[in-house]
Formats: sequence, structure tokens, C-alpha cells
Amino acid sequence: MSKRARNRWSVVARSLAGTLGAYGVTSLFTAALSLVLARIGVDRVEAVTAATLLSFAVFAPIAMAVFHARSAARAWTWLIIVSVPLGFAVLALLPGAEG
Repeated sequence: MSKRARNRWSVVARSLAGTLGAYGVTSLFTAALSLVLARIGVDRVEAVTAATLLSFAVFAPIAMAVFHARSAARAWTWLIIVSVPLGFAVLALLPGAEG
């Protein structure tokens, strides 16, 4: 594969990581935060609203970090490393997950 083609695929991979990957991590963060807030006694509607408002401040730094990463593979690796614990937190905090 030529250097030009590698550069194009790197841009595509970073663009997908900066949009879809950042969106996925932000969504998991928002869900986990809203569940935590609801669990500590905040009204559900207010918990979701607060978490959603904070998600706008979370998405931008994640997207910027993706384009700041040394490689697209490193960016995707960090997105996965961050999303796994968030996913487990969401599963653990879901109503009825107490067992």
C-alpha cells in the first residue's frame, strides 16, 4: 500500500474515531452519569438532563484527543479502554441489576 493510501486510511480511521467513537464513549458516560445521579436520589428527569448537558463538554475533548493521538490505532485503543469500564458501569447500575 502506498504512503498516500495509508495517509488517507489514517484520516478515515481518525474521522470515524473522532465522530462515532467519541459519540459512543460520550453516550456511555452520559448513561452512567445519569444512572449514578438517579441512584443517589436526583429526580430521573433532572439526572438525565444534567448528564446530557455535561455530555457536550465531554464529547469535544474526546474528539480533540483522537486527532491529537500519534496514530489512529492508538486513538481507537484509548477509546476502547475508556468505553469498557463505562459499559460495565452502565450494566451494573441498570435497574434490576442488583441480582
